[in-house]
Parts: sequence; structure tokens; C-alpha cells
Amino acid sequence: MKFKFFLLFAVALGLLAIFGYFQAVGRGTPPDQKTSKPKIVVEPEQWDFGEIEYGKIAEYTFKVRNTGSETLEIKRVATSCACTSAKIDKEKIGPGGTAEILVTYDTAAMGRGSHGKGKQERIIYVKSNDPENPQVQVKIYANIY
Repeated sequence: MKFKFFLLFAVALGLLAIFGYFQAVGRGTPPDQKTSKPKIVVEPEQWDFGEIEYGKIAEYTFKVRNTGSETLEIKRVATSCACTSAKIDKEKIGPGGTAEILVTYDTAAMGRGSHGKGKQERIIYVKSNDPENPQVQVKIYANIY
């Protein structure tokens, strides 16, 4: 008699656990809402201007994409040096949308000294509301002669 009662109790407890698990899973957030957020992608991640004569100005346009499902807001675009400027054409990018960052590098801004000649690296910082990647860095390179 004790064995039958124990067996019945164990089966009931197991069924209750299984039922409870599926109830909890069923009440979870729908899959499309779990990933409801903006996601920034900047392409390419770097650009090499190659050889540039001192005194010249070089420009390149980076593409910014929002691969998320909410509007991406660009909060700030900054550079590592006053010799480089970066301007984005729109600050709000809808899901699947794109924007462009025009980067301008003035090779004469650092002067003719050792800081302004030879291999150079500059960083562009893009701050956004992407919760997983709030600040993206892209780089430009040049060899100034």
C-alpha cells in the first residue's frame, strides 16, 4: 500500500513539474520582442588612404546601418584629432536604414613636424543607443610624405 501511494505521489509530482515548466515557457516574452533593440553596424571598420602628399585633404564616407528592430539614435560622432572631422548625415536611423559619415582628414593640420608626417592613425568614435555596443570605433590610416 505504501509503495502504490509513493508511486502515485511521484507520478503526480512529475506531471505537475512538467505542466509548470510548459506554463512558464508559454508565458515568456515572444521571440520578436526579446530582440527589440537598435543595432549599429559601421562599414568598413577601417580605411587606409595609402600615400598622401602633405598639405592635401583626404575624404572617405563610412556607411552606418541599423540591423536592429528599433530606431538607432546617433548621440555623438567625434574624432581622436583636430586634424580629422566626421559628420553624419542623419541622427535617427530606422530599422534596416542607413546613414553616412563623411570623414575629412587634413594632412596639414598637424604641421610639418614629426607628428604630421609618416604613418598616421586616426579614430572616429560613434556613440549610439545600441545597448550592446554603445560606442563604435572606426579607424583611418595614411602615410603622409
